[in-house]
Amino acid sequence: MYYPFFLTYILTGLFIGAAVFIWALKTGQFTDQQRARFLALEDVPPQAVTTCRKAKFEIYFVFSLALAAIAASFALVFYALFFT
Repeated sequence: MYYPFFLTYILTGLFIGAAVFIWALKTGQFTDQQRARFLALEDVPPQAVTTCRKAKFEIYFVFSLALAAIAASFALVFYALFFT
């Protein structure tokens, strides 16, 4: 009865997760594993980060995507509880 909605929800999440993982592999996010394991042990303070206009746009875009995903989740649960 509720299965098609939740299966769609799960498959969408799996598809997005696989797409992000493939993107990370293609852009070389996992190439320097030897350096990555020691990053938490470094005593060097991080440099100041300045955000440019493009970075602020990306932050707002990612935030709006997260809100849209949460809204879609609530809409799915609301529909499943009250209309089926």
